[in-house]
Amino acid sequence: MNADKFKILIQKYQNGELVGKQKELLDRWFAKLGETDTLDWTPAQLESLGNKILHHIREEATAVKPLRPSIHIWLPYVAALLIFAVLGTIYYHKTMPSEPLKPTIALEQDVAPGGNRATLTLADGRVVNLSESQSGIIIGDRITYLDGNSVLDNKKENLTADAPSLLSLSTPKGGTYQITLPDGTKVWLNSASTLRYPSQFGNSERIVELEGEAYFEVLSFSSKSPCPFLVKTENQTVQVLGTHFNISAYADEEETKTTLVEGAVQIVNRKTNLVNKLRPGQQSIVRDKRTSIHTVNPATAVAWKSGIFYFENTPFEQMMKQIDRWYDIEVTYQGKIPDELFTGKMSRKVNLQVLVDFLKDSGVHSHIEGRQLIVIN
Repeated sequence: MNADKFKILIQKYQNGELVGKQKELLDRWFAKLGETDTLDWTPAQLESLGNKILHHIREEATAVKPLRPSIHIWLPYVAALLIFAVLGTIYYHKTMPSEPLKPTIALEQDVAPGGNRATLTLADGRVVNLSESQSGIIIGDRITYLDGNSVLDNKKENLTADAPSLLSLSTPKGGTYQITLPDGTKVWLNSASTLRYPSQFGNSERIVELEGEAYFEVLSFSSKSPCPFLVKTENQTVQVLGTHFNISAYADEEETKTTLVEGAVQIVNRKTNLVNKLRPGQQSIVRDKRTSIHTVNPATAVAWKSGIFYFENTPFEQMMKQIDRWYDIEVTYQGKIPDELFTGKMSRKVNLQVLVDFLKDSGVHSHIEGRQLIVIN
């Protein structure tokens, strides 16, 4: 990679010869130039970075071929193109004295990804908006953020002074948050979810209630947690002995899914009282009075906790529900819902337009209007 190659790239852009993702990405980066401060890179730095970028682009371009019915969404490819576009922009502004280049077409609408967003409801009904710069809270004698700072204005408020009170943590669409419960159990709450829990656990059982999706790391029996841990949803109760597992129990889905990563749990169907035990790598699906057990890849169920969408033979409509919740949008369809199954990974930290681009490469056309994603099929 050298300055001449960057020059050719920019000239193609100016002449309207650049098409596809590179043009779209250059359009966006030119629009954002006023927000970046990377114009002080030397030609040597540009050449070194350019060589690495071209190498990655060639590797990923041969490995990443969008398929239908499966879509393979690999972010290194996107990242390489983004950096490539940035470097091209920098070269243009460092070496060409002409007037600033402007996009030839208006940028498409886009939607930013979700983040750390949640509210805490106290026993007296007060609702506290939790800090977006923090990622979780700890319930103890006081309520603190993970870094030790107090959540409540009244730092002397003592949660153990009276009888246990019922609290709740809720995330909106486009929000996630973590909570450490009084017994040390850690819970990660996904978008559009609510966890209800006591300020103190009793001596006979530890019970929490979930609406939506959460990942649990439950402490096993100890002096601090000497009793069983129960997670209640509308359709089931999960009895835990100390384990890591994920529960997806959204009100707008007919199935409640529990995926066991390690340890042991029992699933009790609340309509039949039938009990099923799960082994690591198994998933239970409760639908009305029926409970089925399947062997699955647990990584697909818990990837969201690490900031990843992980689809594995996922029906299109189910995939879109995950997108809907994370980007806080409404997905609508013009025509029938695509019936293909989709497989692939995508970072949850990218804007929605990245997904739109890859859907297009897989033959599914869609566009963004405000906070609505319209799928055309």
